[in-house]
Amino acid sequence: MPGTKIQKYIFREVLSPTLLCLLIFTMVLLMGRLMKLVDLVVNRGVSISDILVLFGTMLPAFLNITLPLSFLMGIMIGLSRMSADCETIAMKAAGIGLAQMARPVLAMAIIFSMLTAVAGLWLKPWGYQAFREQVFAITMQKATIGFQPQVFMKQFNNMVLYANDLDTRTGQMNGLFIVEKKPDATMLIFAEQGDIVADEEQESITVRLQDGTIHRQQADDDSTYQLINFRSYDVQPDLASNGEQATEKTGRRKRPKEMSTGQLWRQISNGQSDSNQRKLGAVQAEMHTRLVSPMAPLIFALFGLPFSMQTHRSGRSGGFVIGLVIYFFYYLQLSLAQTFTADAGLTPWLAFWLPHLLLCLSGLYCLYRSAQEHPSIFVSQVEQTMAYLRKSINRYNDNA
Repeated sequence: MPGTKIQKYIFREVLSPTLLCLLIFTMVLLMGRLMKLVDLVVNRGVSISDILVLFGTMLPAFLNITLPLSFLMGIMIGLSRMSADCETIAMKAAGIGLAQMARPVLAMAIIFSMLTAVAGLWLKPWGYQAFREQVFAITMQKATIGFQPQVFMKQFNNMVLYANDLDTRTGQMNGLFIVEKKPDATMLIFAEQGDIVADEEQESITVRLQDGTIHRQQADDDSTYQLINFRSYDVQPDLASNGEQATEKTGRRKRPKEMSTGQLWRQISNGQSDSNQRKLGAVQAEMHTRLVSPMAPLIFALFGLPFSMQTHRSGRSGGFVIGLVIYFFYYLQLSLAQTFTADAGLTPWLAFWLPHLLLCLSGLYCLYRSAQEHPSIFVSQVEQTMAYLRKSINRYNDNA
C-alpha cells in the first residue's frame, strides 16, 4: 500500500509540470502566428470564427512537438525537485528502489507515446490539410487578403497586379494595371475597374475587369503587336504553388506533410515506378518521422529518470537545462535523419531506426547505472558548467 501511494505521488509530481509545460509551449508556438492572424481580423475583415478555426487546425501540428517535450520537462522538473529535496534518498532508504519509482513514469511514457502516435499519424496531417483548405476558403471569400493599394502585388504565379485604389473588404479595385504572362505572349492590361470573383465549385478565383485595353506582344515574333479594347475581360490567376499542376480538390499538389498516412504508404509502395527519387525520399522521410515520433516519450523517460535523480545541487533549474539539452540532441538527430533520407537518399532504416535503437540501448544503460548508484558523467558536466556560469555572472555583478 505505501508503495502504491508513493507511485501516485510521483505520478502527480511529474504530471503537474508536464501539463503546465504543455500549455506554455503550445501557447508560445501559437503566439508566433498570432500577429498575422490579428492582421487578418483588423485589416482584412476576416471573421473571428474563421481565425478560431485556423487556430484549431494549427494545434495538431504543434502537439506532435509539445507532447514529448512537455513530458520530458515534466520528468526533469518534477523528479529534480524531489531529488533536490532529498525525497528520492528517503525513498531509497525506505527500500523503494529505482525500479518502483520508474513505474509511474514509464506508464506515463506509454500514455504520451500513444497520444503522440495519434497526433503524428492522424491529427497532424489532418491539421495541415484542414488549415490549407480553410486558408483557401478564406481566400475565395476574401480574395484581396494581402492586397495593398499602389503596390505591385505578386500573389499569383502568372501575373503582377497593381491597383491605384482598393477596397480590401469588398474587393473593388480602380485604376488597374496587370502584367499577365502566358507561354505564347505577354500582355499589359489597363482597366478602369475590377472585381475578384470566387467560384466555390471550381475552387478558382477570377479577376473580372471592366473598360480597358490590352497590349499583347507575341513571345516568338517581336514584329507582332496587338491593341485590344474591351468592355469586360476575365483574367484567371494561377493559385498553384511553384507552378505545380492543380489537383482535384485544392488547386495544387499536396506536400508530404499534408498527406494522410495511408496516402504516404501508397506513394512509397508505388515508389519503384516513380522517376522523381527526391520526391520519393521526401515522402519516406515524412512517413518514418511519423512512425518513430511515438518513441520519443519512451526515450525521454529512459534518459530523464537517471539524469533527474542526480541533479541535487541545481534543483529545478538543473533539471530544466538538462531536459533542454536532451531535447535538442534528439531533434537534431531527427532533423539529420530527415535530411539524409529526403536529400541524400539514405535508407530510412539507417537514418531513423538505427539511431533510435541506439538511443534506447543507451537509455537502458544509463537507467541501469543509475539503479547501481553510479553517477552520470553527462549530468556532472552540466552541473559544473552551470556552476561556472553562475559564478561568472556573480563576479560580473559584483564588479559592476
